[in-house]
Amino acid sequence: MIIAGAVPIKGMELIKGHVKLNKDTFEIKNKKLPISMGTCALLSAAFKTLEYFGKENELTFITAGDVGEGDGSLKIYEELHEINDDLTIIHYIKPKISEIIKVDFSKNVIGDAGGMYAGKAAGIGNKFHMFFPDVGELAFLADEKSSHPAYVRGFISEIDDQEIPKLIKMAYTQKMPKNMVVKGSKDHIVTEGNIIDTVEYPKFEAMECIGGTGDTLTGIASSLIACGFKTEKAGILGCKLNRKLGELVKPRPDTQIYEIIQKIPEALKEFDI
Repeated sequence: MIIAGAVPIKGMELIKGHVKLNKDTFEIKNKKLPISMGTCALLSAAFKTLEYFGKENELTFITAGDVGEGDGSLKIYEELHEINDDLTIIHYIKPKISEIIKVDFSKNVIGDAGGMYAGKAAGIGNKFHMFFPDVGELAFLADEKSSHPAYVRGFISEIDDQEIPKLIKMAYTQKMPKNMVVKGSKDHIVTEGNIIDTVEYPKFEAMECIGGTGDTLTGIASSLIACGFKTEKAGILGCKLNRKLGELVKPRPDTQIYEIIQKIPEALKEFDI
C-alpha cells in the first residue's frame, strides 16, 4: 500500500520509504514529522490499522514539502508514473491536470483532497477506485462547470444532509469512481452512484472541531481494502470505526488527532475484527 501526499514544509526534498510511528510523531528516513491533520493524519491512521493486522511493513510513504507552490507535488507526481503496489492513495497534492493524467492507473488508486480534485478536473475520475469527499467537496464533484472547489456555483455551495443524495446523482452524471464515501455528520457509502448505506451514530460534536478526522476515515477504510476487505464493506466499516473512535476518546475541542489515532486498535478489537 502506497500513500502519496505533500507536507507543508518548504524545501523538503522527496522522501520515499517505510515509516515508524511514535506517540505524536512519525519517522521516515531519519526525519521526524508531526502527526497532525492532512496527509500525516491519514498516514498515521493507515499505519495503526495495518499494524493491527500485522501489515504495517507493507506501507510505503511518498512525500515532499509543498506550501502551495507545486514544487513538492511535481516530485510526487513523477514517482506515481509507475506504481508497484496494488493500492495507492493520492492525498494532499497540488491539482495539476497535465500530471495527474500521467499517473499509473493499472492498479487501484484512491483519491482524496488534492488527488481527488485533480482527477475530477482532468475528467478521469472513473480511472480511480474510490473518492472520499466531504460534503463541500461533493458539491465540487457535482458541479460539471467547476474545475476547483473554490469555484463551485452558488446554488450548490450551501448544502445540508437532505441534498446529499441529489448531489451524488449529479456527480455521477460525470466520470466518477465506482466507489465513494461522502464524509459528514451522516456518512454516505456509495457504489455506482447509489447510496448503499449510511452511518450517522454515534455522533460527537467535538469531533467536528478536530482537524484530521476526515483524513483518519480515509486512512482506515483504505487500509481495510489493502487487508482484503471488499470495498463496500471497508467503506461502511471505516465509517463505523471512525465514529467508534469518538466514543472511545470522548473528544474535547482541544483533543489532538494523534490521541484519536492511538485508539484505532481498540476500536478494531471492539468490532471483533
